[in-house]
Amino acid sequence: MDSLTLLLIIPLAGALLLMLAPKSYGFLSSLHIGVSAVTSFALFVNIAKVLSGGTFYAHENFLFLDSLGAVFLVLIAVTGFLVNLYSTTYMKWELEGGHIDLCTLKKYYALSHVFIFTMSLSVVCNNVAFMWAAIEATTLASVFLVAVQKDKKSTESGYKYIVLCSIGLAFALYATILLYSATFANVGNGESSMLYTTIMAHAKELNSDAAKLIFIFALIGFGTKAGLAPTHTWLPDVHAQGPAPISALLSGVLLKCAMLALFRYYAIVSGAIGFEFTQNVMLISGTITLFVSAFFLMRQHDVKRMFAYHSIAHMGVIAFALGVGGVYGIMAAIFHCLAHSFTKALAFCSTGNIARIYGHKDMSKMGGMIKIAPITTIMFGAAVCSLVGVPAFAIFVSEFLVFKEAILSGQFIAVALFAIALTIIFIADFSHFNMSSFGTAKGEIVHNKEMSWYENLPLIVLCALIIIFGVWHVDSFYTLVDTGVKIIMRG
Repeated sequence: MDSLTLLLIIPLAGALLLMLAPKSYGFLSSLHIGVSAVTSFALFVNIAKVLSGGTFYAHENFLFLDSLGAVFLVLIAVTGFLVNLYSTTYMKWELEGGHIDLCTLKKYYALSHVFIFTMSLSVVCNNVAFMWAAIEATTLASVFLVAVQKDKKSTESGYKYIVLCSIGLAFALYATILLYSATFANVGNGESSMLYTTIMAHAKELNSDAAKLIFIFALIGFGTKAGLAPTHTWLPDVHAQGPAPISALLSGVLLKCAMLALFRYYAIVSGAIGFEFTQNVMLISGTITLFVSAFFLMRQHDVKRMFAYHSIAHMGVIAFALGVGGVYGIMAAIFHCLAHSFTKALAFCSTGNIARIYGHKDMSKMGGMIKIAPITTIMFGAAVCSLVGVPAFAIFVSEFLVFKEAILSGQFIAVALFAIALTIIFIADFSHFNMSSFGTAKGEIVHNKEMSWYENLPLIVLCALIIIFGVWHVDSFYTLVDTGVKIIMRG
């Protein structure tokens, strides 16, 4: 059995095992961690194959993995494992609080691995129709995780999520159909015309008007799933109501899978008609998204909604980086996916701790967290520092590259707007962080002690990763990024 098929079978088999397992918290949690570890190992095996031998295929080119896709498998492997590790602690708290039972826990663990399967499938699909179907399937897999507590608010947010994302992805389906038709007119082979690699090879032959329409539909469709304004409205509610580990997976990994699809269409259409059109469209989309999210960030007191609007903001940064274009701009967009994945996983896992400590998520009623839970406060502070682009944290690297490319290419108005949006976000974030960590508590503290080192271990590892990638040049990962840039610019 080839390694690409194996990385898809393992999480599905793990989900089945979890559904058949006995109702024991200890056994279920150990099995959950074990399946996640094996899945991550299988993902890294495939990443290593790309590093050693480049792009490879399976099932008559239906599945493939190139350097660009390997970047996103890194996110699924690392962020997915650490968040799943944290989820065992978080769900124990939910069990103790009576919010869920063991039957619900089984479903939660099983669906987590189905979710991992759908995201992995979206990355390795060479067939663009099945890539779209896999991204649609991520919605179906994750909506039940969002509404796991089955209360009114989480059920409403889950309903909003599935309706808006499905409507949005209908536009991506239109883009897929148009792309197939335009490619088939040149290639003449129905099966081959659905393959991304074939489409890229014949991109220059696409009709220019059709290519522009394809990209607009793809941006609306996959942009809805990624959380780009103005179709971002599902995201704050879902992140605010879902369990903290699911918010971490949604923001840290799922949004990037939608962005990978957008990267693919960006490369195809740029290959057909040049980069001017796609860059202008992405620049507009990124700028609007940044300012919309900055405006709402200033008004947020719910810690999870604050980080939800940060997800929107940083999808705007990625779109803006693609809009700036050039080698550094595209490199920034790809690198930002990793930097944001680790950072937002840390951020949302921190909110799980914070809600446990205070019994609520309202930052205006928090205070003195540094005295109550110093480790959690440091993790929370590290996430905020990375999100606002403080030097020595991973997100600073990609934002610096955006500034560099914009200035070198003379896009001074764009870079000024970028700087203004980031400044607003910086001020809003640190005012909220200061309020909750060093202010005076106004609410009753429900759980007034720090979590154990084991409970904080996933957060500490994520914090270390955002510093490592902010300070050191991790050669193997940069090799994937550099080759990913060449794949996109080859168009």
